[in-house]
Amino acid sequence: MHFMTMTRCIPAFLLAWLLLAVLPAAGADETVTVFESAPIDYDKTTEQPLDREGLTVLGFGQIVQRQVLLPARPDNQRDARRIVARVEIEPVPIEKDGKLRPGDPWTRIGSVSISREANGPVQAGEAEVMRFITGFGGPGVFEQDVTSLAPLLAGPTTVRLFISTYMNPGWRATLTFTYSEQGVGFRRPAFARPLFTEPFVTAEQPRLTATISVPPDLAQPRLRVISTGHATDGRGGDEFVTRRHVLRIDDRQVVAWRPWAEAGGPLRQGNPTSGRVLIDGRQLWSSDLDRSGWNPGDVVHPLIIPLPELTPGRHTIELAIEDIRPRETEEGPHGYWRTSAVVVADEPWPEP
Repeated sequence: MHFMTMTRCIPAFLLAWLLLAVLPAAGADETVTVFESAPIDYDKTTEQPLDREGLTVLGFGQIVQRQVLLPARPDNQRDARRIVARVEIEPVPIEKDGKLRPGDPWTRIGSVSISREANGPVQAGEAEVMRFITGFGGPGVFEQDVTSLAPLLAGPTTVRLFISTYMNPGWRATLTFTYSEQGVGFRRPAFARPLFTEPFVTAEQPRLTATISVPPDLAQPRLRVISTGHATDGRGGDEFVTRRHVLRIDDRQVVAWRPWAEAGGPLRQGNPTSGRVLIDGRQLWSSDLDRSGWNPGDVVHPLIIPLPELTPGRHTIELAIEDIRPRETEEGPHGYWRTSAVVVADEPWPEP
């Protein structure tokens, strides 16, 4: 029977399903493994970059780096795909007092970042993709939708994975990016500009400033901010005392907020070496405590700020963090914030 004759005998909904089943999908799902069980161990003798088993080791062993070829950007944003970053970590066990214990029993800052050469909608520079906090001595799996950063996550890309451990052995980490045609939803990611990636915003230098040129024909400009508060001695401000963040565009205040996180209670399973104390008949773990934008054993959720103020043209963006705990002495303990921001925008949808 001729194909056209056959199709006249098939209900329309069933014909559509059959055609979808036989036609190739636009942009099939792909998973790129960037690091697999990569060792991250502190070693004060490795100040200079070191090549080890196909990876570059930096920052006294706290950073592993690799250049990878990520999937190409689609020619048309109707074929945009959802991108999910996934980090799996586990502490390296050691034997102590006849028992196996985690080599690093403390909670640590973790971060995935990329650097790119200038190319079309992508500006040269470094951008933080996601941040996570390890549990106290426990393994963890951290996932985050990073679709809005798609212009940065395509083609030849240098990827870094950082964990702020000071132990050896420390951690083993696996990082993947999954590109999927399911779940992209409203996103047509067309623009991404890193503004700053600053690991130490302090009382002495509490302001971050950047300029940006916004091209025409973009929709939904917004700022993707990650900011967490810490203290060099693990006390008080700024780990447990939040600070006011003020965002200004072209010297005009746009928004102010105070980062905070209070999801520690359900995370005990990933914090086996957390400190514990009995207060008023209830046992509290140090991982339970609310903190300035993060909890041990959890991914850090970026703040998304819509910015219609970013009209086509050149703009100055300033982020100031107020009242950071200063140094008591020149080398004394102090508070600091780890802060990054990327401006992202979409390609407008055509008229239906």
